[in-house]
Amino acid sequence: MKRIPELSTIGMILLCISLIGTVWAAQGEINSGDRISRLTIGTINQINDANPWDYYFGVYSMILSHQGLVRFNNEGDVIPDLATSWETDDLQTWTFYIRDNATWHDGKPVKAQDFKFTVDYDLEKDPLSKSYIGAIKSVEAPDDNTVIINLEKPDYNFLNTIAVVKTIPEHIFKSVDDPKKFNEKEAAIGSGPYKFVNFDKNAGIVTYKANENYWGGMPAIDEIELRMFKNPDALMLAFQKGEIDLPYYYSKGISYYYVPKLLEDDDIRIEVYPERGITNVFWFNTAKAPFDNKELRQAFSYAVNYEELKNMFTAGYGTTPTAGWVPEGTLYYTETRTLAQDINKSKSMLDSLGFKDINGDGLREMPDGSDFQPKLLTRSDLSDSVRAAEMLKKYFADVGIDIKIDLADKSTHGEIMDEKKTHEISLAGTTFWGMTMGEGYGTGYTDIRNYGWSMVSEPEYQSLVDDLGRTKDKDERRNLAAEIQNYYAEEMPQFTIYSMNIIQPYNARYAGWEYNPLHGVLSYGTLFNLHEA
Repeated sequence: MKRIPELSTIGMILLCISLIGTVWAAQGEINSGDRISRLTIGTINQINDANPWDYYFGVYSMILSHQGLVRFNNEGDVIPDLATSWETDDLQTWTFYIRDNATWHDGKPVKAQDFKFTVDYDLEKDPLSKSYIGAIKSVEAPDDNTVIINLEKPDYNFLNTIAVVKTIPEHIFKSVDDPKKFNEKEAAIGSGPYKFVNFDKNAGIVTYKANENYWGGMPAIDEIELRMFKNPDALMLAFQKGEIDLPYYYSKGISYYYVPKLLEDDDIRIEVYPERGITNVFWFNTAKAPFDNKELRQAFSYAVNYEELKNMFTAGYGTTPTAGWVPEGTLYYTETRTLAQDINKSKSMLDSLGFKDINGDGLREMPDGSDFQPKLLTRSDLSDSVRAAEMLKKYFADVGIDIKIDLADKSTHGEIMDEKKTHEISLAGTTFWGMTMGEGYGTGYTDIRNYGWSMVSEPEYQSLVDDLGRTKDKDERRNLAAEIQNYYAEEMPQFTIYSMNIIQPYNARYAGWEYNPLHGVLSYGTLFNLHEA
């Protein structure tokens, strides 16, 4: 039986902006190895249209065909992409310089105006874009190669944010009123190493070909075929039969359920990538009673059997989470209490808050005597989240709380959480990419003004986030990061139910796979370095 190799922890790298005003220069390009004619990737991610506004097509286009000003390398550093360099003097005005040899897949040059158009267009056409680029006050393009971004306030971590904004061509979309309904082939035109070729919707196959005019040179794989499967079992069966080369879940690995069988197959290799914050998270809407009460949120957290969940969902490869929200290994990680089940404490806290079984049916009522049946919103398309929700229902029932599981598809879940914000409690898989790569406390999930899933609005907390975003001194940043983690540990606006390492299998025929903290093993490095083993 083959052994799963142990890999050293991928370090969390500081976004080195210690010298404000420093100009960032491009690194050398990746050299391709022996050419591969076709790589077949299997996924359960369901693409509906070949359009960047389709969520999952957008995910793959971000990897293969579209580029931003900057991108993340395998260590989590921000490095040049369409921009060759950048500079800032005050962390509020950022200037990027666009490379002059980048072209769109139709041959037209990529210009600074394209990026300005992208931001303006996103903010106009996509309400959800405000969650990640809402801090941008304005974008200027004084010439073809210069982009000036003005922020509402200084932000040390702005490079983390801008790295996930992928540029679209103005000459294609300037006349498109509703991009989500624009399904012509031109909608998929990007500037990256791969060109979109075809989407066979009936067969569930998307095809890309290497871009022979890519400024970074030809990638190592001539053609990439993406095949969609209805469920993980069908995907893994196809993988074991050799029909696909890589089962891919976008940044995450496979379920540990499949590992024992895969270990018996000599044609398959398995890598373990250390925990990068891939988790299932329990979110409270702290703006909605009764979850505006931190003692109630704490009582919920004590009801959960974290060890059982870790063993169930990670087969021992995961970690028991801490109350401070971010995983160990994160830059400026501060040790807080480890989350642990304490049924008696949970019951005692609920009693003291007035949540008692008044009618003798074994379930607690609200302090005013009304039913207490909070709805747990959960993604129906995420099997692990559904299973975890069922386990949580059991845990909460053990302390007398009747949880109703509310299943929603991805679109509905996002609409409720991001737009309507009408949820009570929610379970959703997430990743701490903004916190594990560099110092991203001021981005993503921590700055809850952007991601409003927990709806935290205390001025003192927001002040901590703002201070962290504009502070350059490392010791001061470490202290602020500790305060933020201690806030999470005390206030419990959300808590992690388990954290996991990443198990990634692949066809043993190939070598040169490179793991990226944002994209997983389907990374820029893999595209250029994959070769016959």
